[in-house]
Amino acid sequence: MRVRWLGHATFDLVGPAGQKFLIDPFLTKNPAFPNELGAEVTAPGAYHSLLVTHPHSDHFDDALPLLKDDTALKIISQFEIGNWLKSAGIKEEQVIGMNTGGTITFQDVRITMVQAVHTSSIAENGISRALGFPIGYVLRFANGFTIYNTGDTAVTMDMQIVHDLYKPDLVILPIGDFYTMGAEQAAYALNLLKPQFAIGGHWGTWTGMPPGTPEALEKELARYKIKTQLIKLKPGEALT
Repeated sequence: MRVRWLGHATFDLVGPAGQKFLIDPFLTKNPAFPNELGAEVTAPGAYHSLLVTHPHSDHFDDALPLLKDDTALKIISQFEIGNWLKSAGIKEEQVIGMNTGGTITFQDVRITMVQAVHTSSIAENGISRALGFPIGYVLRFANGFTIYNTGDTAVTMDMQIVHDLYKPDLVILPIGDFYTMGAEQAAYALNLLKPQFAIGGHWGTWTGMPPGTPEALEKELARYKIKTQLIKLKPGEALT
């Protein structure tokens, strides 16, 4: 498997059977996106599906262009966001609009939508309006490896449920603070989840903002007796 950070909260995954997912596509206006990967990740056929946690611009900006350029590309999203995409001209067969608690099997991966604590809105003509609910995803691959992408969230006791039900091997979570949880809450979240590996996202995209760092999370993790290995990636780097 490969999990690659593309800057901010955008990650792509390649599964053991070649499944290819892009999570929260924020590319064009993402100052942390490694531009040398632009042609690779935007090419038709680069991914089987997009996974969107909520429609804030820094998670959703490139969803429409990617779906319009590649009509074989699917998107998995919360139900109302899926309806908005169809109203914006995306073909119905491209959209899988599910809801919190639901599970689908896609490309031999069981994908479960779980709760997140955040806001969910979209900006149209400079005006923000609520759209859908923020969520996270649990992806269970056929070889047993399980990834939990929390989406933008504060720490929540629902993470205890995710641990008990799914026992994720890898947790991808925001660590930047200000807009999401920072180091203190992220360490508590990992203590609830107890994964083998963790990757922090949603930090350092703009100069000093969001302000959290993996080093701050490492210090907070020292409070807990867990064996989670924090993987510190730079944009464009991958955990294999």
